Order: sequence, then C-alpha cells, then structure tokens
Amino acid sequence: MIVDDEHRKFLLSSVAFYKALNDVDRTRFEQNCALFIDATDFIGHRTEVNDQDKLLVAAGSVILAWGFERWAYVKVGTVYLLASTEDFPDTGSSEFMAVQGMVGNGHLTGKMILSKAALHYGFSNSRDKLNVALHEFAHLIDMADHEVDGLPEEIVGQAFIVPWLNLVEQEIEKIERGDSNIRAYGAVNRAEFFAVVTEYFFERPEMLKRKSPELYDLLERFYQQNLASEVV
Repeated sequence: MIVDDEHRKFLLSSVAFYKALNDVDRTRFEQNCALFIDATDFIGHRTEVNDQDKLLVAAGSVILAWGFERWAYVKVGTVYLLASTEDFPDTGSSEFMAVQGMVGNGHLTGKMILSKAALHYGFSNSRDKLNVALHEFAHLIDMADHEVDGLPEEIVGQAFIVPWLNLVEQEIEKIERGDSNIRAYGAVNRAEFFAVVTEYFFERPEMLKRKSPELYDLLERFYQQNLASEVV
C-alpha cells in the first residue's frame, strides 16, 4: 500500500497519536502502517473492507510498537472485520462482548477479529480509554512469550516482573472494591488488565499518571513512551 494525501488526511482526522507527531515521525508512522497492511490479509464478514479500515487496524499495531526498536509493528496474519457483534464466535463469556474484539491461540493463532463499528469508534473518541484495536494488539504483545498472562516476559527484564505482578494484584483489588477509574473489565484477569490499562495509557496518559503514578511509570518503561509529557 502507498499512503497518499487522502490517507494522510484521514489519519490526521482520526488518529490522535499520528496527529501529535512531527513530520519526520509521521512519515515513519505511514511507512510502518503500509508495511503492516501489505503483510496482512483483511477479510470482511457481511461488510466491505476499505483503506480507512486497514489504516485504523494498522495504526493500532504501529502505536503499541512505536517505542520498540526491533519492531515496526505488532504482527498478525489475518484481520477479520465483522459487520455486527452478533457475528462473533460464541465464547461463552458475557464480558467478551464488552471488548468487541478477539485474538487467540489454536484455530485463532495469527488471526484477529474486530467489530468494524467498534474499530472506528475507538479512534473517533481518543479520550474515553476505549480502543478495541489497542486492546487486541496488547493481547498479541502479551502472547510474545506464548502465554496470555498479562506479562510479556520476552520483552520485559526480570527487574520488571515482581513490581508489575504486585501492582496488578493491588490494582485489580481496587477495581473490585469500586475504588479505581480503571474500567471493571480489567479485573477479569491479568491478561485483560494489561490490555485495559494499555488502552488507558495511550488514550489518557496524563490522567493515568495523576491517578496511578506507579502504574503509569511501569507502562512507560514497558512501552518506552512517555506520553504524559506530550499532547496526545
């Protein structure tokens, strides 16, 4: 894919992270999006997939990997965009519908399923701590060590693990007590906590730093991005 002026206008109007970049970094962002799109199959179920859909999915991948020197983007083989949440596979979980996206192991290895409406909504409101693309790509990062446990051990150093696990348990207890502004879905398990706070970190970094400075600091170390110092 070649990112043209129409694509740039769309990114500027739809992706707050891209808009906050300088010209040099915007070019890098566009190139990484194009690489992701060229390497990924997109399939629509009862909906057409257009360039804007592809750019938003790619943006989620590129944003999360932005601070990782060895990754241009987070890889996934196939992205399925669904017209309705009713088209999602039955997971037997009522919480799943709150996410409107899915990645996994087994028959879902290398695949991502997203609600097209949720994908676009996630980028249309960059302040509500909800972005299904960021959420699902966070799960893929978590799977880098072949375990979905809220701790991508392949990426973090040993010094990160104990403080992260301790903090996660504390924060989940706060959510369960109703004493946190992290959304309740983050208390389902450690993997969902990691994905939920990733959304929070990228959408409301200054609020996260104010409300949960230790959590912000660990996510800043992990993603290698100090977003609270920028207007995002």
